[in-house]
Amino acid sequence: MFSSAAFRIQALLTIATTILLVSCAQGPRVAKKQPIQALATTSSPSFDDAIASAVQMPWTDGNHIETLVNGDEIFPAMLKSIRSAKKSITFETYAFVDGSCANDFVSAFCERARAGVNVHVILDAIGGKSMGRKNAHRMRDAGVKLHIYNPISLTSIFQLGRLNTRDHRKIMVVDGKVGFSGGAGIGDAWLGNAHTSKHWRENHYRVTGPIVAQLQHGFNDNWVKTGGERLTGPDYFPLLRRTGNLKAHAFNSAPLDKSFTIPYLYRQAMASATKSIIIENSYVYLDKPMMNAILDARKRGVHVELILAWKHTDSWPVRYLSIYQYEKLLEAGVHLYEYESSMIHCKVMVVDEIFTTIGSSNIDPRSFYINDESNINVIDQGFAKKQLRLIEKDKRRCQRVTEALSPWNPLSFPSRALIGIIGPQI
Repeated sequence: MFSSAAFRIQALLTIATTILLVSCAQGPRVAKKQPIQALATTSSPSFDDAIASAVQMPWTDGNHIETLVNGDEIFPAMLKSIRSAKKSITFETYAFVDGSCANDFVSAFCERARAGVNVHVILDAIGGKSMGRKNAHRMRDAGVKLHIYNPISLTSIFQLGRLNTRDHRKIMVVDGKVGFSGGAGIGDAWLGNAHTSKHWRENHYRVTGPIVAQLQHGFNDNWVKTGGERLTGPDYFPLLRRTGNLKAHAFNSAPLDKSFTIPYLYRQAMASATKSIIIENSYVYLDKPMMNAILDARKRGVHVELILAWKHTDSWPVRYLSIYQYEKLLEAGVHLYEYESSMIHCKVMVVDEIFTTIGSSNIDPRSFYINDESNINVIDQGFAKKQLRLIEKDKRRCQRVTEALSPWNPLSFPSRALIGIIGPQI
Protein backbone atom coordinates (compact mmCIF):
# COMPACT_ATOMS: atom_id res chain seq x y z
CA MET A 1 0.00 0.00 0.00
CA PHE A 2 2.96 2.34 0.62
CA SER A 3 6.34 2.39 -1.15
CA SER A 4 9.67 3.22 0.46
CA ALA A 5 10.47 5.48 -2.48
CA ALA A 6 7.35 7.50 -1.76
CA PHE A 7 8.44 8.08 1.80
CA ARG A 8 11.93 9.17 0.71
CA ILE A 9 10.23 11.69 -1.58
CA GLN A 10 8.09 12.93 1.30
CA ALA A 11 11.14 13.31 3.55
CA LEU A 12 12.98 15.32 0.91
CA LEU A 13 9.95 17.51 0.36
CA THR A 14 9.64 18.14 4.07
CA ILE A 15 13.22 19.39 4.13
CA ALA A 16 12.54 21.59 1.12
CA THR A 17 9.43 23.00 2.76
CA THR A 18 11.45 23.70 5.90
CA ILE A 19 13.89 25.85 3.97
CA LEU A 20 11.06 27.76 2.34
CA LEU A 21 9.50 28.50 5.73
CA VAL A 22 12.66 29.74 7.45
CA SER A 23 11.65 33.38 7.20
CA CYS A 24 7.88 32.93 7.42
CA ALA A 25 7.09 30.98 10.58
CA GLN A 26 3.35 30.81 11.14
CA GLY A 27 3.21 31.57 14.85
CA PRO A 28 3.49 35.37 15.05
CA ARG A 29 1.21 35.87 12.04
CA VAL A 30 -1.47 33.59 13.45
CA ALA A 31 -1.20 35.13 16.93
CA LYS A 32 -1.85 38.62 15.54
CA LYS A 33 -5.26 37.44 14.33
CA GLN A 34 -6.17 35.83 17.67
CA PRO A 35 -6.96 38.50 20.29
CA ILE A 36 -6.47 37.34 23.85
CA GLN A 37 -9.02 38.26 26.53
CA ALA A 38 -6.57 39.03 29.34
CA LEU A 39 -9.33 39.88 31.83
CA ALA A 40 -11.06 36.52 31.35
CA THR A 41 -9.38 34.83 34.30
CA THR A 42 -10.36 31.28 35.22
CA SER A 43 -12.48 32.59 38.09
CA SER A 44 -14.34 35.17 35.99
CA PRO A 45 -17.72 34.61 34.27
CA SER A 46 -16.14 35.49 30.93
CA PHE A 47 -13.60 32.63 30.99
CA ASP A 48 -15.99 30.02 29.58
CA ASP A 49 -16.90 32.28 26.68
CA ALA A 50 -13.27 33.15 25.99
CA ILE A 51 -12.32 29.48 25.65
CA ALA A 52 -15.40 28.64 23.55
CA SER A 53 -14.57 31.55 21.26
CA ALA A 54 -10.94 30.46 20.90
CA VAL A 55 -11.84 26.92 19.81
CA GLN A 56 -15.08 27.85 18.00
CA MET A 57 -17.10 25.24 19.86
CA PRO A 58 -19.93 25.61 22.42
CA TRP A 59 -19.75 23.92 25.79
CA THR A 60 -21.87 20.89 26.61
CA ASP A 61 -23.07 19.84 30.06
CA GLY A 62 -23.84 16.43 31.50
CA ASN A 63 -20.77 14.50 30.37
CA HIS A 64 -18.73 11.73 31.96
CA ILE A 65 -15.02 11.28 31.19
CA GLU A 66 -13.04 8.30 32.44
CA THR A 67 -9.25 8.56 32.50
CA LEU A 68 -7.55 5.45 31.13
CA VAL A 69 -3.93 5.07 32.22
CA ASN A 70 -1.49 3.19 29.99
CA GLY A 71 -2.19 0.32 27.63
CA ASP A 72 -3.44 -2.04 30.34
CA GLU A 73 -6.50 0.21 30.78
CA ILE A 74 -6.70 1.89 27.37
CA PHE A 75 -6.89 -1.02 24.95
CA PRO A 76 -9.25 -3.34 26.85
CA ALA A 77 -11.75 -0.47 27.17
CA MET A 78 -11.51 0.44 23.49
CA LEU A 79 -11.74 -3.17 22.28
CA LYS A 80 -14.70 -3.87 24.58
CA SER A 81 -16.56 -0.93 23.04
CA ILE A 82 -15.73 -2.03 19.50
CA ARG A 83 -16.93 -5.59 20.16
CA SER A 84 -20.19 -4.26 21.63
CA ALA A 85 -20.98 -2.08 18.59
CA LYS A 86 -24.44 -2.59 17.11
CA LYS A 87 -24.66 0.08 14.40
CA SER A 88 -21.49 2.06 13.75
CA ILE A 89 -17.81 2.52 14.55
CA THR A 90 -15.77 5.55 13.50
CA PHE A 91 -12.03 5.43 14.12
CA GLU A 92 -9.29 7.92 13.24
CA THR A 93 -5.64 7.84 14.30
CA TYR A 94 -2.11 8.69 13.29
CA ALA A 95 0.11 5.79 14.42
CA PHE A 96 -1.06 2.30 13.46
CA VAL A 97 1.88 -0.11 13.69
CA ASP A 98 1.73 -3.79 12.80
CA GLY A 99 1.95 -6.08 15.83
CA SER A 100 -0.22 -7.79 18.41
CA CYS A 101 -2.06 -4.58 19.34
CA ALA A 102 -2.85 -3.72 15.72
CA ASN A 103 -3.94 -7.31 15.10
CA ASP A 104 -6.44 -7.12 17.97
CA PHE A 105 -7.99 -3.94 16.57
CA VAL A 106 -8.07 -5.21 12.99
CA SER A 107 -9.71 -8.46 14.13
CA ALA A 108 -12.32 -6.55 16.14
CA PHE A 109 -13.08 -4.19 13.25
CA CYS A 110 -13.42 -7.11 10.82
CA GLU A 111 -15.67 -9.14 13.09
CA ARG A 112 -18.06 -6.23 13.58
CA ALA A 113 -18.06 -5.33 9.86
CA ARG A 114 -18.99 -8.91 8.96
CA ALA A 115 -21.79 -8.68 11.53
CA GLY A 116 -23.28 -5.76 9.62
CA VAL A 117 -21.90 -2.86 11.64
CA ASN A 118 -20.79 0.16 9.60
CA VAL A 119 -17.06 0.46 10.35
CA HIS A 120 -15.21 3.57 9.15
CA VAL A 121 -11.43 3.91 9.63
CA ILE A 122 -9.13 6.83 8.76
CA LEU A 123 -5.38 6.26 8.94
CA ASP A 124 -2.69 8.77 8.12
CA ALA A 125 -0.48 7.80 5.16
CA ILE A 126 2.72 8.36 7.15
CA GLY A 127 1.61 7.30 10.63
CA GLY A 128 -0.03 4.18 9.21
CA LYS A 129 2.80 3.26 6.87
CA SER A 130 3.79 0.34 9.12
CA MET A 131 0.30 -1.09 9.50
CA GLY A 132 1.12 -3.93 7.10
CA ARG A 133 -0.57 -4.70 3.79
CA LYS A 134 -2.12 -7.81 5.27
CA ASN A 135 -4.03 -5.75 7.82
CA ALA A 136 -5.29 -3.37 5.15
CA HIS A 137 -6.46 -6.28 2.98
CA ARG A 138 -8.14 -7.98 5.94
CA MET A 139 -10.16 -4.88 6.77
CA ARG A 140 -11.23 -4.13 3.23
CA ASP A 141 -12.10 -7.76 2.54
CA ALA A 142 -14.31 -7.77 5.67
CA GLY A 143 -16.17 -4.65 4.56
CA VAL A 144 -14.37 -2.08 6.71
CA LYS A 145 -14.40 1.29 4.95
CA LEU A 146 -10.72 2.24 5.16
CA HIS A 147 -9.58 5.69 4.06
CA ILE A 148 -5.99 6.97 3.92
CA TYR A 149 -5.34 10.61 4.78
CA ASN A 150 -3.06 12.50 2.37
CA PRO A 151 -1.63 9.45 0.55
CA ILE A 152 1.80 9.81 -1.02
CA SER A 153 1.76 9.91 -4.81
CA LEU A 154 3.61 11.48 -7.71
CA THR A 155 0.92 14.15 -8.04
CA SER A 156 1.08 15.03 -4.35
CA ILE A 157 4.65 16.29 -4.65
CA PHE A 158 3.27 19.40 -6.34
CA GLN A 159 1.19 20.21 -3.24
CA LEU A 160 3.94 20.71 -0.68
CA GLY A 161 1.82 22.25 2.05
CA ARG A 162 -0.86 19.57 1.82
CA LEU A 163 1.70 16.77 1.61
CA ASN A 164 3.38 17.94 4.80
CA THR A 165 0.07 18.06 6.71
CA ARG A 166 -0.62 14.86 8.62
CA ASP A 167 -3.70 13.60 10.48
CA HIS A 168 -2.60 13.44 14.12
CA ARG A 169 -6.10 13.15 15.60
CA LYS A 170 -7.15 10.26 17.83
CA ILE A 171 -10.92 9.77 17.70
CA MET A 172 -13.11 6.73 18.13
CA VAL A 173 -16.92 6.73 18.46
CA VAL A 174 -19.07 3.63 18.86
CA ASP A 175 -22.78 3.72 17.99
CA GLY A 176 -22.63 7.50 18.35
CA LYS A 177 -22.84 7.06 22.13
CA VAL A 178 -19.36 6.24 23.45
CA GLY A 179 -16.23 8.13 22.44
CA PHE A 180 -12.51 7.83 23.00
CA SER A 181 -9.77 10.41 22.60
CA GLY A 182 -6.33 11.17 23.96
CA GLY A 183 -2.76 10.44 23.03
CA ALA A 184 -2.64 6.71 22.33
CA GLY A 185 -1.90 5.31 18.91
CA ILE A 186 -2.21 1.66 17.96
CA GLY A 187 1.10 -0.10 18.47
CA ASP A 188 2.86 -2.50 20.83
CA ALA A 189 4.86 0.35 22.40
CA TRP A 190 1.65 1.37 24.19
CA LEU A 191 1.01 -2.08 25.67
CA GLY A 192 1.44 -2.78 29.36
CA ASN A 193 1.67 -0.31 32.22
CA ALA A 194 4.81 1.70 31.38
CA HIS A 195 6.58 -0.93 33.45
CA THR A 196 9.71 -1.05 31.28
CA SER A 197 11.63 1.45 29.17
CA LYS A 198 10.05 -0.06 26.05
CA HIS A 199 6.46 0.54 27.17
CA TRP A 200 5.11 4.07 26.93
CA ARG A 201 3.42 6.15 29.61
CA GLU A 202 0.09 7.35 28.19
CA ASN A 203 -3.36 8.75 29.01
CA HIS A 204 -6.47 8.16 26.94
CA TYR A 205 -10.10 8.97 27.77
CA ARG A 206 -13.49 7.30 27.48
CA VAL A 207 -16.29 9.85 27.13
CA THR A 208 -20.08 9.70 27.20
CA GLY A 209 -22.80 12.33 27.11
CA PRO A 210 -23.59 15.17 24.67
CA ILE A 211 -19.88 15.75 23.92
CA VAL A 212 -19.79 12.51 21.89
CA ALA A 213 -21.70 14.23 19.06
CA GLN A 214 -18.89 16.80 18.84
CA LEU A 215 -16.33 14.01 18.56
CA GLN A 216 -18.42 12.43 15.81
CA HIS A 217 -18.59 15.72 13.92
CA GLY A 218 -14.83 15.91 14.34
CA PHE A 219 -14.43 12.52 12.67
CA ASN A 220 -16.79 13.58 9.88
CA ASP A 221 -14.40 16.40 8.97
CA ASN A 222 -11.64 14.17 7.62
CA TRP A 223 -14.02 11.43 6.52
CA VAL A 224 -15.42 13.84 3.95
CA LYS A 225 -11.97 15.19 3.09
CA THR A 226 -10.76 11.65 2.34
CA GLY A 227 -13.63 11.03 -0.07
CA GLY A 228 -16.40 9.70 2.13
CA GLU A 229 -19.99 10.84 2.30
CA ARG A 230 -20.94 12.84 5.37
CA LEU A 231 -22.23 10.50 8.08
CA THR A 232 -25.71 11.38 9.30
CA GLY A 233 -28.70 9.81 10.99
CA PRO A 234 -29.34 8.08 14.31
CA ASP A 235 -26.79 5.31 13.71
CA TYR A 236 -24.11 7.99 14.07
CA PHE A 237 -25.93 10.79 15.91
CA PRO A 238 -28.46 9.27 18.32
CA LEU A 239 -30.19 11.26 21.03
CA LEU A 240 -27.59 11.71 23.78
CA ARG A 241 -28.60 12.02 27.40
CA ARG A 242 -26.69 13.23 30.45
CA THR A 243 -24.27 10.65 31.82
CA GLY A 244 -22.40 12.81 34.33
CA ASN A 245 -21.81 16.34 35.52
CA LEU A 246 -18.82 17.52 33.51
CA LYS A 247 -18.84 20.68 31.42
CA ALA A 248 -16.76 19.93 28.33
CA HIS A 249 -16.40 20.27 24.58
CA ALA A 250 -14.43 18.53 21.82
CA PHE A 251 -12.89 20.47 18.95
CA ASN A 252 -10.61 20.10 15.95
CA SER A 253 -7.73 22.08 14.54
CA ALA A 254 -7.27 22.07 10.75
CA PRO A 255 -4.47 24.37 9.54
CA LEU A 256 -5.19 23.71 5.86
CA ASP A 257 -8.62 25.23 6.51
CA LYS A 258 -7.01 28.15 8.37
CA SER A 259 -8.37 26.78 11.64
CA PHE A 260 -5.65 27.35 14.24
CA THR A 261 -7.70 26.60 17.32
CA ILE A 262 -5.02 24.67 19.22
CA PRO A 263 -2.48 27.52 19.64
CA TYR A 264 -5.32 29.95 20.33
CA LEU A 265 -6.59 27.69 23.11
CA TYR A 266 -3.19 27.36 24.80
CA ARG A 267 -2.45 31.08 24.65
CA GLN A 268 -5.89 32.07 25.97
CA ALA A 269 -5.83 29.49 28.78
CA MET A 270 -2.33 30.58 29.82
CA ALA A 271 -3.35 34.25 29.76
CA SER A 272 -6.33 33.39 31.99
CA ALA A 273 -4.20 31.66 34.63
CA THR A 274 -3.85 33.31 38.03
CA LYS A 275 -2.34 30.47 40.08
CA SER A 276 -0.79 27.62 38.11
CA ILE A 277 -0.11 26.11 34.68
CA ILE A 278 0.90 22.45 34.74
CA ILE A 279 1.86 20.89 31.41
CA GLU A 280 2.73 17.25 30.74
CA ASN A 281 3.53 16.69 27.09
CA SER A 282 5.73 14.43 25.03
CA TYR A 283 6.91 16.96 22.45
CA VAL A 284 7.46 20.57 23.49
CA TYR A 285 9.13 23.24 21.41
CA LEU A 286 7.83 26.73 22.13
CA ASP A 287 7.49 29.20 19.28
CA LYS A 288 7.67 32.92 20.10
CA PRO A 289 3.95 33.44 20.93
CA MET A 290 3.87 30.37 23.18
CA MET A 291 7.13 31.26 24.92
CA ASN A 292 5.80 34.75 25.53
CA ALA A 293 2.58 33.31 26.98
CA ILE A 294 4.57 31.29 29.52
CA LEU A 295 6.95 34.13 30.39
CA ASP A 296 4.02 36.54 30.80
CA ALA A 297 2.36 34.08 33.18
CA ARG A 298 5.51 33.93 35.29
CA LYS A 299 5.63 37.75 35.42
CA ARG A 300 2.12 37.61 36.93
CA GLY A 301 3.39 35.19 39.58
CA VAL A 302 1.75 32.10 38.07
CA HIS A 303 3.47 28.82 38.99
CA VAL A 304 4.47 26.95 35.80
CA GLU A 305 5.63 23.34 35.47
CA LEU A 306 6.62 21.37 32.39
CA ILE A 307 6.95 17.57 32.50
CA LEU A 308 8.78 16.41 29.37
CA ALA A 309 10.15 13.31 27.67
CA TRP A 310 13.83 12.56 28.23
CA LYS A 311 16.22 9.78 27.23
CA HIS A 312 13.51 7.41 25.99
CA THR A 313 11.99 9.94 23.58
CA ASP A 314 11.20 8.71 20.10
CA SER A 315 11.85 12.19 18.64
CA TRP A 316 15.36 13.37 19.37
CA PRO A 317 15.09 16.44 17.08
CA VAL A 318 12.37 17.86 19.34
CA ARG A 319 14.36 16.89 22.41
CA TYR A 320 17.45 18.72 21.18
CA LEU A 321 15.44 21.80 20.24
CA SER A 322 13.62 21.96 23.56
CA ILE A 323 16.74 21.80 25.74
CA TYR A 324 18.01 25.00 24.14
CA GLN A 325 14.94 26.72 25.56
CA TYR A 326 15.63 25.53 29.09
CA GLU A 327 17.84 28.49 29.95
CA LYS A 328 15.16 31.09 29.29
CA LEU A 329 12.50 29.03 31.08
CA LEU A 330 14.66 28.37 34.14
CA GLU A 331 15.61 32.04 34.40
CA ALA A 332 11.90 32.86 34.48
CA GLY A 333 11.33 30.40 37.32
CA VAL A 334 9.61 27.64 35.34
CA HIS A 335 9.95 24.20 36.95
CA LEU A 336 11.21 21.60 34.46
CA TYR A 337 11.02 17.84 34.89
CA GLU A 338 12.24 15.06 32.58
CA TYR A 339 10.53 11.67 32.74
CA GLU A 340 13.15 8.95 33.19
CA SER A 341 11.42 5.56 33.24
CA SER A 342 10.15 5.31 29.67
CA MET A 343 8.78 7.39 26.82
CA ILE A 344 6.05 9.67 28.19
CA HIS A 345 3.41 10.41 25.56
CA CYS A 346 0.72 12.15 27.65
CA LYS A 347 -0.73 15.45 26.42
CA VAL A 348 -2.31 17.29 29.34
CA MET A 349 -2.47 20.90 30.54
CA VAL A 350 -4.18 21.92 33.78
CA VAL A 351 -4.73 25.60 34.61
CA ASP A 352 -5.58 26.87 38.11
CA GLU A 353 -6.71 23.37 39.16
CA ILE A 354 -10.01 23.80 37.32
CA PHE A 355 -9.44 23.89 33.53
CA THR A 356 -7.98 20.90 31.66
CA THR A 357 -7.20 20.28 28.01
CA ILE A 358 -6.43 16.75 26.81
CA GLY A 359 -6.15 15.13 23.40
CA SER A 360 -3.77 14.63 20.51
CA SER A 361 -1.95 17.96 20.39
CA ASN A 362 1.70 18.38 21.21
CA ILE A 363 3.03 21.81 22.13
CA ASP A 364 5.10 22.51 19.06
CA PRO A 365 4.74 24.30 15.71
CA ARG A 366 3.82 21.11 13.86
CA SER A 367 0.77 20.48 16.06
CA PHE A 368 -0.11 24.18 16.09
CA TYR A 369 0.26 25.13 12.42
CA ILE A 370 0.64 22.01 10.26
CA ASN A 371 -1.12 18.87 11.52
CA ASP A 372 -4.80 18.12 12.06
CA GLU A 373 -5.43 17.73 15.80
CA SER A 374 -8.33 17.03 18.17
CA ASN A 375 -8.59 18.03 21.84
CA ILE A 376 -11.15 17.98 24.64
CA ASN A 377 -11.49 20.81 27.17
CA VAL A 378 -13.02 20.30 30.60
CA ILE A 379 -14.00 22.80 33.28
CA ASP A 380 -14.25 20.83 36.48
CA GLN A 381 -12.16 20.89 39.63
CA GLY A 382 -12.51 17.18 40.33
CA PHE A 383 -11.39 16.19 36.85
CA ALA A 384 -8.47 18.63 36.99
CA LYS A 385 -7.31 17.29 40.33
CA LYS A 386 -7.45 13.72 38.98
CA GLN A 387 -5.05 14.74 36.20
CA LEU A 388 -2.80 16.54 38.69
CA ARG A 389 -2.60 13.45 40.90
CA LEU A 390 -1.43 11.42 37.90
CA ILE A 391 1.13 14.09 37.04
CA GLU A 392 2.43 14.13 40.63
CA LYS A 393 2.83 10.37 40.41
CA ASP A 394 4.77 10.78 37.16
CA LYS A 395 7.02 13.40 38.74
CA ARG A 396 8.27 10.75 41.13
CA ARG A 397 9.80 9.12 38.05
CA CYS A 398 11.35 12.37 36.83
CA GLN A 399 14.57 14.24 37.35
CA ARG A 400 14.25 17.94 38.12
CA VAL A 401 16.18 20.16 35.71
CA THR A 402 17.99 22.97 37.52
CA GLU A 403 20.72 23.93 35.05
CA ALA A 404 20.67 24.61 31.31
CA LEU A 405 23.36 24.27 28.69
CA SER A 406 25.64 27.28 28.63
CA PRO A 407 24.79 29.62 25.74
CA TRP A 408 28.53 30.26 25.32
CA ASN A 409 29.42 26.62 24.69
CA PRO A 410 30.90 26.67 21.16
CA LEU A 411 29.73 23.09 20.60
CA SER A 412 26.14 24.27 20.82
CA PHE A 413 26.42 27.03 18.20
CA PRO A 414 25.56 24.84 15.16
CA SER A 415 22.52 23.39 16.88
CA ARG A 416 21.31 26.82 17.97
CA ALA A 417 21.68 28.11 14.43
CA LEU A 418 19.42 25.32 13.17
CA ILE A 419 16.62 25.93 15.65
CA GLY A 420 14.93 28.64 13.60
CA ILE A 421 15.16 26.48 10.47
CA ILE A 422 14.07 23.11 11.79
CA GLY A 423 11.71 24.16 14.57
CA PRO A 424 8.63 25.02 12.49
CA GLN A 425 8.64 21.60 10.83
CA ILE A 426 9.31 19.27 13.77
